[in-house]
Amino acid sequence: MMKTPYLSSRAVVFYFGLILLMSSCKVTSKSNDFKKQPLEENFLSPPHQVRPQAWWWWLQTPTNKEAITRDLEEMKAKGLSGCMVLDGGVGPFGPHKWKKKTVIDTTEIRYEITNEYKGGSLSQPNDKMETWSKPWRDMVRFASFEAGRLGLDFGVFIGPAGCAAPWVTPNYGQQELVWSELSVEGGKRINQEFPKPKLPVQTIRQRENQTVKDAQNAFYNEIAVLALPDTKTPSINEIINITDKLDENGHLKWDAPKGDWRVIRFGYRPTGRNLGGVFYIDHLSKEAFDLHWKKTVGTLLKEMSPEERHAFKYVECDSWEAGDPNWTKHFPEEFKNRRGYDIVKYMPALIGVNIESNEKTEYFLNDFRLTISDLISENHYGRQQEVAHEHKLESYAEAAGPHQYQADLKKCVSKCDVAMGEFWMPSSHREKPSGRFLVREAATAAHTYGIKKVFAESFTSVGPNWEVSPFQMKAVADQAFCDGLNWICFHTFSHRPSVTDVPGLTHSAGTHFDRTNTWWNQSMPFIDYLSRCSYMLQQGLFVADVLFYNGHGLRSGADAFEWEDGMKNPPQSLGQGYDYDKCNEEVLLNRLEFKNDKLVLPDGMNYKILVIDEKTPVSLRALKKIVKLVEQGATVVGKIESSMLGNKDNLAEYQNLTKRIWAHLEKGEHKIGKGKFVWNKSIREVLQNQNIPPDFECKGLSDAGVIDFIHRKTEDTDIYYVASKWQPTEKVACSFRVSDKQPELWNPVTGETRLLSNFKVENGQTIIPMEFGPCSSYFVVFKEPISIQNSTLNWTEFQVVKIIEGSWNLSFDTNWGGPESIIFPNLVDWSAHENSGIKYYSGTATYHKTFDMISLNENQELYIDLGQVHELARVTLNGVDLGVTWSKPYRVNMTSHVKAKGNTLEIDVVNLWPNRLIGDAFLPEKEQFAKTNIRKFTKGTKLLPSGLIGPVQILITKND
Repeated sequence: MMKTPYLSSRAVVFYFGLILLMSSCKVTSKSNDFKKQPLEENFLSPPHQVRPQAWWWWLQTPTNKEAITRDLEEMKAKGLSGCMVLDGGVGPFGPHKWKKKTVIDTTEIRYEITNEYKGGSLSQPNDKMETWSKPWRDMVRFASFEAGRLGLDFGVFIGPAGCAAPWVTPNYGQQELVWSELSVEGGKRINQEFPKPKLPVQTIRQRENQTVKDAQNAFYNEIAVLALPDTKTPSINEIINITDKLDENGHLKWDAPKGDWRVIRFGYRPTGRNLGGVFYIDHLSKEAFDLHWKKTVGTLLKEMSPEERHAFKYVECDSWEAGDPNWTKHFPEEFKNRRGYDIVKYMPALIGVNIESNEKTEYFLNDFRLTISDLISENHYGRQQEVAHEHKLESYAEAAGPHQYQADLKKCVSKCDVAMGEFWMPSSHREKPSGRFLVREAATAAHTYGIKKVFAESFTSVGPNWEVSPFQMKAVADQAFCDGLNWICFHTFSHRPSVTDVPGLTHSAGTHFDRTNTWWNQSMPFIDYLSRCSYMLQQGLFVADVLFYNGHGLRSGADAFEWEDGMKNPPQSLGQGYDYDKCNEEVLLNRLEFKNDKLVLPDGMNYKILVIDEKTPVSLRALKKIVKLVEQGATVVGKIESSMLGNKDNLAEYQNLTKRIWAHLEKGEHKIGKGKFVWNKSIREVLQNQNIPPDFECKGLSDAGVIDFIHRKTEDTDIYYVASKWQPTEKVACSFRVSDKQPELWNPVTGETRLLSNFKVENGQTIIPMEFGPCSSYFVVFKEPISIQNSTLNWTEFQVVKIIEGSWNLSFDTNWGGPESIIFPNLVDWSAHENSGIKYYSGTATYHKTFDMISLNENQELYIDLGQVHELARVTLNGVDLGVTWSKPYRVNMTSHVKAKGNTLEIDVVNLWPNRLIGDAFLPEKEQFAKTNIRKFTKGTKLLPSGLIGPVQILITKND
């Protein structure tokens, strides 16, 4: 008999009932009709297009149609909207990442060195199915057909971690500049061998094998040979191009003028950057991308029938993990087209030679960096979008970093159909929030470029395996939502060739979210919560008061794990309560205007002030546009600390403009036209001097409390999302910058909406007493005129009227080692039980209890509170399913279904996989219950608390 810890017989009945219910609902509509429906209706039952997607991670091993269909049917049944195939094997992450464990307390996350996982192992499948091979494509075609049959959207990755593929030959891979030198005495004919350039030392250290080195030598390409006087700072006119003096055998034959000469031979060759021996494509080359497309998606599309194409909606490129290329075949032509002059004679500056002056050299280097940035955004991300659109597909890419230092990330995002970032669960791989939350750059690019959806690779991790519950995932999602996320993509739903092995073959990274999770059949309420949040946060426009000018956004190799721009991180000068965006030069020049006393973008986004970030070098074109905005009435805060000039810019004009504005720093401001520049004041002071109070404030927080927010606005509705990041209960006063509308509370966990009557309006703000339970979050919605205002409490107070004590009858799944029936004299943690079948049990167990109830006031609501639960629970009372509770407090309304005598209570409680895997470590392999390639958990691993610990109480709402 198949072992199924995650599917009880009663769950099967519910499961198929759920499928019938879903099939009767129009949740698969792919149009924008949801915009025409009432906000409340779509909040309660979110439409197809806002529901989460999943990375469907194939494992480079042969699969079958039955397994493909099973996965897709499970995605559909749980309310996902679609998936994208990524095939990257089980991953390299294993024991070396298990030296620490993550400990999440009520007010902190910490990481502890441990030997609990010593002896753990990660195994790879023996068989292999090559990505993009004919057998692989055939299975993908079938998967796309099945997705269409089920009403799911379908996509395919065009390449992992920045497009690495087995077809990429070194000449189509990433390229880098190399050089060699000769010192010669002039006044005579030079006739000698000029060796090819050697690889830079740091590049040699990155090489992984001899094959890579051989490829680099075989694919060396000449650029130019330059001679320059052996002086510290030659002029451009003193540099001589003697490329034609080097023959095909590498001999230099040149009649050198008098003097000492430094002769430099420039060329380029493959970087050798690869992913497991597979080269990355040349991201600066449109030609390389076109060939990549032809070999991958292009071939797949030619083979697909119309029925197989029906669900195929998009292609995606993963996050940039591809190093730092700095050349491509047509770089000189691309440089001249963009910068307006020839690069060749300036090339010595790329190896540390000053040409003309320090300033002129820096201006050239600026032009060089910007050309690389332009080529990445246009020839990679832009070209992907162009080709995808030609085939009626959308183009997705994780273009917002964090590992990309050479490109303007916002410009890269603008070349995509959705803005995409990523966020991570806590793990020792990424210990600080700045390394885990990488959504903000994508969100601010979306806001400033008019992109509706902010998508994310979601709940990524390296290290935790089956150790995460939806409640733990909620706090992480809420942070990402407050950073600007509005659409989820689970990382990861692993595809298993087996439909019986559990937890089965799986990818080692990402939070395991798939059909073999112990809590998979209880996951739909969590998915509904994410869908509700996504729906609401896609409404209207983001509200921000401040627009920071972020220039070209080029970074100088900052550690991606310390990249604070990835999450909302207002500078001290702004402080909390005001939100902001950052724009690049392209947006500043081409999209930003000043109208009706606001800085506005074509899509309706608007801001009160523009800030010049002191770390941002400003170009002449940008400065001139900023001056124009001020002349029209804008307020600009800050002053320029450094320039971003190119060799064609007029330095005198730039200096005159900066002197005109900031000549008298002691003044603190300078008026031009209708507006002004302001400095020596904080951004917050400038806003408050304009009578602009914070958009959101929270008073009365505990020392450990952190409550974040994000604000969206439609034509007639203000939508605030407010979330508590930690578990202490908070009773606070929240201020919202809305003064003339009735506040409503919308709960994304339950879908319930209600009016809030206890509030006051002062100085343009609505102040509301609010309560936050552990990691709780709400939407506060303002859309109707004020209709009710009184001193009634906004939050229900509860009174315990009964504690359900005594013994409980439990039933476990015997196929997973638990007893068919056992009596617990009282509620205890399974992991502390003396019965090994319970101690090491993973899956669902059902608690049975009968109880009587006292008579109640009919105006009072009645709730059952489960107390401490590990990790989810489904409550059934008198045969009526009251639903799944997955977040604190574990509490459900039972008012309509309770009776005075003989109430029958059943509680299905599900824990996580580790305890069963720990128990298996004590058993011979043939007797082990679980089958998986990840054996992280050992005899020495600490068991996780499991089951219903309680106390289980009956609560009533107190009378007013």
